[in-house]
Amino acid sequence: MALFSDSTSRFQLTKLRKARLATFFGFFQLGAMILIWSTSTSPLRAHLGWGGSDGDSNFGLLALSIGIGATVGCFAIGPFIDRYGPRTTTTLTLVLYPLIYIPLAFLNGLVAAMIIGALIGLLRGAGDTAVNAHGVQVERYYGRPIMSAFHAAYPAGGFVLGLVGSAFANHFIDSPAVAYVSTGILMSVLGLAFGQWMLSQDELLAPEAEHTAAPTQNEKTSSTAPVGTATLVIMVGFGVLLLGSQLSEGAILDWGQEFVRRHVGTTAGLAATAVTVYSGAQFVGRLFGDRIAEALGSRTVVAGSGLLGAAGAVTAMLAGNATVALIGFAMLGLGLACMAPLMLSAAGRRDPANAGRNIGLVNALGYGGMLVGPAAITLIVDRGGIAFVPILPAILLVLVALFGPLLMRTAPQYLRREEIAPVERRTVSH
Repeated sequence: MALFSDSTSRFQLTKLRKARLATFFGFFQLGAMILIWSTSTSPLRAHLGWGGSDGDSNFGLLALSIGIGATVGCFAIGPFIDRYGPRTTTTLTLVLYPLIYIPLAFLNGLVAAMIIGALIGLLRGAGDTAVNAHGVQVERYYGRPIMSAFHAAYPAGGFVLGLVGSAFANHFIDSPAVAYVSTGILMSVLGLAFGQWMLSQDELLAPEAEHTAAPTQNEKTSSTAPVGTATLVIMVGFGVLLLGSQLSEGAILDWGQEFVRRHVGTTAGLAATAVTVYSGAQFVGRLFGDRIAEALGSRTVVAGSGLLGAAGAVTAMLAGNATVALIGFAMLGLGLACMAPLMLSAAGRRDPANAGRNIGLVNALGYGGMLVGPAAITLIVDRGGIAFVPILPAILLVLVALFGPLLMRTAPQYLRREEIAPVERRTVSH
């Protein structure tokens, strides 16, 4: 199905809107299945016989296998996306990823669990890269930032399925089988359905499309986007910055509750609110982030986001009571909300013909935060105490604010909607 009519050169908006909805679902599914995992860890440990502190090391190895698999999956899927198109590869991950949890509920033993864990991570990372790459291609048609809104579907999916998973965990305390089977099959069937709405290889804009338009006031850049070594170096730079963003988020999600409880001396229940406030602020930031980026420019938003997040980290660290700490966590949520979406968008638009490979590299480095983050924060806590947990996000987010906009200058400006009609659709040459 061509996206342009030879007679009218009009873009088929119905197809594009379906592709946009499918992208929303892709992010929704990622967030949903991760929360199904998070809310089912206690029943899973009971099923595997890993209860109490004696099972912590085994569960840690399972989590590590997921992190390693995700890092590999992020990068490995990239060339397949560029060769076979986002519809084929993304649909495959949308169908298989929810189902791969099911064997974990029926197997026993550490080795078997780690093998399935590695496959879970592999498909999670591959799906993350595939959905982001498809989102970049849809965004190119819209000619304005929309990636932050896509990423807002991630916490939305986590919230909805988190409630479902919590209900399952309350009723089925000895096994996650019911949760994994029911949600896995449902999400897989929906993934197959929404996958048919995604853009195929011959429905993508020509890779050089953005370079035909003049730079706008907010998104000035060079008229060409060199490829090869220069692009590789830039992608590594984006990946390092995304790693900083992921490390900051991991510090909050892993240590936020304990930090507030011990640093300002409050109850565990109130301390848990800090993480909830952070997540809610991140969701709100992503809802409105695209419009702000369209008005001020993506580079300005990334710089401002880094500074806002760093200020939030310092606020939390200096907080003398729970209220101030919650304000700091809200600032962190807003600061981290649009950082990753806007940088991934810039990485994908720099070389659209290889968007899958490039986003895969950036994502793989970012997912490395799952591997090194816990160790880094633990070292800080051991050396300086719980009060210094926010110091790492504060430093990293300042670095993102400084270097993120510089890297984003290498990406072409968004192609305005009225400039799309004359552009020929991509010709497949594989």
